[in-house]
Amino acid sequence: MTVITRHGDLQEDSLAAVAELAAKAMHADGTQPLNEAARLALAGRGSGQVAHWLAVSSDPAAPLAGYAQLDVRDGSVQLVVDPDQRRQGIGRALANRIIAADHPALWWAFGDLPPARGLASALGLRVVRGLLIMRLDVAGSGLTEAVGMPEGFVIDHFKPADLDQLVAVNAAAFAHHPEQGALAAADFEARMGEPWHRDTDLLVARQTTSGQLVGYHWTKVEGHEGEVYVIGVRPDVNGRGLGRALLEAGIIHMHNRGASSIDLYVEAANKRVVEMYRAAGFEVTHTDVCYGYGKED
Repeated sequence: MTVITRHGDLQEDSLAAVAELAAKAMHADGTQPLNEAARLALAGRGSGQVAHWLAVSSDPAAPLAGYAQLDVRDGSVQLVVDPDQRRQGIGRALANRIIAADHPALWWAFGDLPPARGLASALGLRVVRGLLIMRLDVAGSGLTEAVGMPEGFVIDHFKPADLDQLVAVNAAAFAHHPEQGALAAADFEARMGEPWHRDTDLLVARQTTSGQLVGYHWTKVEGHEGEVYVIGVRPDVNGRGLGRALLEAGIIHMHNRGASSIDLYVEAANKRVVEMYRAAGFEVTHTDVCYGYGKED
């Protein structure tokens, strides 16, 4: 028998059990079952408002059977079941309880693996969003120097006094993005508190005359792996080549820091941006999807 419960907060033993479950699923599936926002929420960081769902076996010696996290801001769910306890109806039971209590709108499936597709089909869901993971082999890219900033703009790096401007640019650039556009100052500060962050890795574009921040490329380097963490450009200065300039400056910056490969995440529906990344040498390696009740964007 499996007992399913909903929680606003989790005790330390439950947090440890979720971490163990996520690590076990990552090892079995080859992909993270919970994204960064969910992991930060589990750590009590950022501005996310979430509900936690636990599926616990009646056998006290058994590991946590399943976990789900609901983001109340956009009604999205991330759900993971212990690989050793799958095909027993735990995921379906957990999902049905969440549906009855919270009426979620979206369900993430990282890697879009067969178990996730099966659960989505059983729940009558369809793919409504696609998130592409693209990779660049830096050595094979042929990029040796950036194109330079468009006239009227200069490149710099983030300073703590820029935080409010950074949040405003991000909100404007991602006004129609349900996760990224909702980030508040606390969310940025939580990510800046991660071991990988350095202010010099957060490149910003400023207007030459006013010094006002109008765009940014937040790079992430861990060992020999880099990531285009986020690129955002204020909509009123779009079309001037800032996105491309920030992308190339960030690639070179990460290469100089020792990155031999660079990954990024991009919405599949954003064809213009996907093509910009393809032109820079990035190729699709992986796809995450979001299931819901509507049609794909």
